[in-house]
Amino acid sequence: MVSIRHAEESDEASVYELVTALMAVSLDRKSFHEVFALNLHDDNVLYYVAERDGCVIGFASLHIEPQLHHAGLVGEIQELIVHETVRDKGIGAKLVSRLELEAEKRGCVSIEVTTKNFRVDAQRFYEQVGFKRTHVNFTKKTYISL
Repeated sequence: MVSIRHAEESDEASVYELVTALMAVSLDRKSFHEVFALNLHDDNVLYYVAERDGCVIGFASLHIEPQLHHAGLVGEIQELIVHETVRDKGIGAKLVSRLELEAEKRGCVSIEVTTKNFRVDAQRFYEQVGFKRTHVNFTKKTYISL
């Protein structure tokens, strides 16, 4: 049985493993810890994990902010990851449902999500759970010089 619950500090290592596996990168653990801890205690950021038999198998985040062009609160799913060994079993949909419920409770007028162009399966998933393609997203890397 899969349960969805608020993430806790003790989930950090599991979340790190999920994020780095999905992104196929290694992230600085100290920086990751700082962001995880900061967001975990931010009332406008909601972290949830999917757990089965005591193991974290999924993670989702919803960042809520007021946006002028929506004249209200908008929730943005910034991370949604299900361990590759348990995908296509409804776990991602359960995580999205929990985020939608929380967004509704907090008065969000919409929920948005962005995914990479090459993540075709993720795009299909989001369409299956009711999201529509409405935007084109642009990204520019910033470089901090010391």
